[in-house]
Amino acid sequence: MTLTTVNDLNKLGGDGVLLVCVKLKISGQSNIYLVNNKENITFKGNEYIAFPFQISEISASKGEVPQFSLQIDNTTRAINSLMIQYDIYLKQNGIENNKVFATLYVVNTIDLSEEVLAEKFELVSWDINNQWASFKMGASNPFQRSYPPRKLFNAFFGFKFKDSRCGYSGAENVCNKIFFRC
Repeated sequence: MTLTTVNDLNKLGGDGVLLVCVKLKISGQSNIYLVNNKENITFKGNEYIAFPFQISEISASKGEVPQFSLQIDNTTRAINSLMIQYDIYLKQNGIENNKVFATLYVVNTIDLSEEVLAEKFELVSWDINNQWASFKMGASNPFQRSYPPRKLFNAFFGFKFKDSRCGYSGAENVCNKIFFRC
């Protein structure tokens, strides 16, 4: 869903207005909350700052992860400063598990307690000039996920003691997580 789509839906009328919100989670920094609106809003307990941004259409070539461009106004150099801090953070802490995530929310001003739509993306690449901070965002790469999602180890039982997957219902109150003891 692009900003153009949201604007078209708003023209149809109805109760409330649809707004697009972005939550940026940058490793080593506080979350950034932006809304493409003329005034700030509070959504899920966080204040989203009115700030201009643009979202392109989602595109995907054969064999590639779907991607889109998120362009945030950089005329004040606020985003430039954040990305320089992020770059320094990466140099000190390494790239492993230090990523930028963007969660896009479409909300209706009638009820700001729940979103109409929410999608999470991760940073693929970024570029900054004097007008825009451009972030190429994409879905997480399925080839970078751990499979199987839960690892199994010989002679070690990984489930919480006495939960439904553990299956133990005896008198013991402590488990040393060794399968043979069960």
